[in-house]
Amino acid sequence: MGAVIGTERFLGEDVETLRTELAETQARLKEAQGELARLVRLAEADLQRRRPGEQSSVVAASVRRPSAKDVAARIARLVELYREAAAAAPDGAPVVGQDTMLRWLESSGLFDREFYLKCNDDVAGAGADPTQHYFNHGYAEARPPCAL
Repeated sequence: MGAVIGTERFLGEDVETLRTELAETQARLKEAQGELARLVRLAEADLQRRRPGEQSSVVAASVRRPSAKDVAARIARLVELYREAAAAAPDGAPVVGQDTMLRWLESSGLFDREFYLKCNDDVAGAGADPTQHYFNHGYAEARPPCAL
């Protein structure tokens, strides 16, 4: 009988710990979703204001000639936030569509399609879309997105 009571107390503590961890994780994911939504709103507004060939003002204001490694780290963080937010959504849908994210990446000035293809023969040889490949694989493989 004493062992059963001890086990129930132990399980109760485990359940409470798990509930606390779940609540903390949900709070972090909600924060990540909010930050991603804010960044996407800025990027979408910027896309609508820019003229063809003009660099993103959001990017220009926040980027001061970083190294390609720094750029890759920023893009990777954005992709990770996007994926976390989509995973946390009740229906598994992201805040914005992936096509919007790809358009932003291409027009941001942080990703160079030609450079990426030139540096990644496997992507070019497979006929893969460089932006799509970078978004799905390249960032996680630490492939440089541009020459910066």
